[in-house]
Amino acid sequence: MVGLAVGAVLIVLAGGSPLEAYGTMLDAALGGDTQLGRLLTGMTPLVLMGLGYAVAYRTGFVTIGAQGHYDVGAITATAVVLGLPLGSSWVAIPVVAVTAAAAGALVGAVAGVLKARLGVNEIISSLMLNYLVFYGLAWAVRKPLANPNGFTPESERIPEWAQLATFPGTKIHLGVLVAVLAVPAVWWLMRSTRFGFASQVVGESPTVAAANGIDVARTVITASLISGALGGIAGAIMLLGSEFRLSLAISSGIGFTAIVVALLGRRNPFGIVLAAALVSGLTLGGQAVQRTQEIPASIGTVVQAVMILTVLVANRIVERAR
Repeated sequence: MVGLAVGAVLIVLAGGSPLEAYGTMLDAALGGDTQLGRLLTGMTPLVLMGLGYAVAYRTGFVTIGAQGHYDVGAITATAVVLGLPLGSSWVAIPVVAVTAAAAGALVGAVAGVLKARLGVNEIISSLMLNYLVFYGLAWAVRKPLANPNGFTPESERIPEWAQLATFPGTKIHLGVLVAVLAVPAVWWLMRSTRFGFASQVVGESPTVAAANGIDVARTVITASLISGALGGIAGAIMLLGSEFRLSLAISSGIGFTAIVVALLGRRNPFGIVLAAALVSGLTLGGQAVQRTQEIPASIGTVVQAVMILTVLVANRIVERAR
């Protein structure tokens, strides 16, 4: 509510009507089948990367590397589809999913191993890995994956047989189903498995965890692998379901937006779904308001930022009250 109130004030200062602006935002997100399809497909990578952050943060592994996981997943998906003679979606999509997840997990594990074995700060290492992967992306779209007939740094369009199928009568691709299945799977992993218990103890106190026989390093590295794999799958889904070609534009900062989703969702898998819907809706709504009312689309970003600050302050107050 605080975020919406601040947004309303900014809309008035920009010369607009808050009621009309928020009405436009709501219509842009839920006003019809097309809008709902955009909302759900926009939510999908945010949900997957948000889940990855939730798993990592539960262990106290404060990574910011989902953008790198996402980018390497998209690079891998492009290389597999364009480089291997798969020829069928029944073969291509499982192969892409496995390889993209493996690539994301590998990048994630680098930061995990550096943290667990050498004590390297994971915020710094994961940020540096984001840059390394981005430079790898820039090289890939100019050299091995470049479109020989193109004028901009991008790959060829992936063939139709490798594109994700959509639900009949909609533009909602099957990647949405992956996110739907991932939510209860991660919830179960965190709540009902030995790893979930170990990750909670490690996150609360690595010293207590070690004293009780929990392998702290192994738990952190496992969390980094899972987080990276989810980010890699998110990148592959975005490529096969929405973008259809690899370019520098795919590295748009969505991995950092997923941090917002994880924090707003309070690292709860089902809360992350609601947060992803809110963030995706605000993004679509901000774009619609800019088109129709000439109000900056950044209004949606400001609302997100205020919401994050509100959640952080509320959490701090609750912790002090305890």
